[in-house]
Amino acid sequence: MVRVNNCCGCCDVKSGSIAISIIFLILAVANMALGLAGVIGTPGATTYVSVSIDGVMALLCILLVIGVMKDNHILCMVWVVGAIVWSVLMTIIGIVVSVLASLLVNAAAHIDPGPDQPKVDPGAAGGALAIVLGIMWAVVAVEICLVIYSAIVVYSHAQNLREGGGPPPYSQFGAPKAI
Repeated sequence: MVRVNNCCGCCDVKSGSIAISIIFLILAVANMALGLAGVIGTPGATTYVSVSIDGVMALLCILLVIGVMKDNHILCMVWVVGAIVWSVLMTIIGIVVSVLASLLVNAAAHIDPGPDQPKVDPGAAGGALAIVLGIMWAVVAVEICLVIYSAIVVYSHAQNLREGGGPPPYSQFGAPKAI
């Protein structure tokens, strides 16, 4: 995997890892609050899955802060793996939302409205859907790019910790003693 020596060209990877954790923790908590308040997302299972995933991300961010402060490369790697899984799950949620929205717009175009309801123009509904999905996918793409760069920074810090002369990664007793 790619490694970097600094974060954003202005700080070392340890400080960058702490900043990344705090930023993603704030974003995850804000996203959870907005999802629970019904401001973002559609009501239903998708919102609860998204809020749950953000809750797991918040927990991972707390583990990352602990890992960076305690110089524990394993907790840092837990965040890297969790961030990759989070990115995959957010992409899957985006695909599900896109498919469901497309099906709903298609169904709405074929419903015969009652006498007191306006007829929805299929072209207008499709255009509105394209704009909304375009914005949604732009946000998802930016999120995933930031998560990938952040994972590279945290991975670099974890590797620096691992190569720093500490005990082997899977030994709880430290290095073997010379006789």
